[in-house]
Amino acid sequence: MNNDREDMNVEPVLKPWYREPWPWVAIGIPAAAVIMGLTTLYLALANPDYLVVDETKYNVIKSEMRAQSPSGSEQPEQEGSQDQEDGDH
Repeated sequence: MNNDREDMNVEPVLKPWYREPWPWVAIGIPAAAVIMGLTTLYLALANPDYLVVDETKYNVIKSEMRAQSPSGSEQPEQEGSQDQEDGDH
């Protein structure tokens, strides 16, 4: 009987914290967020989208817009020519 009491009083062997999985999960989630944030920052700085165009590019865009005809005046002419073509065939 004496041996039974000794077995009950034995404390379980504790592993060091780095051998347990949950501390690594708790460390890994914020670490992954930091890594993804730094990657996003690098991609944003390495490939910027310029919002301001220089004077020459602005003038080219402006002249292209002037060269286009208004869609309102062009559309009825096309419809009329299509109706005539449909009637001939």
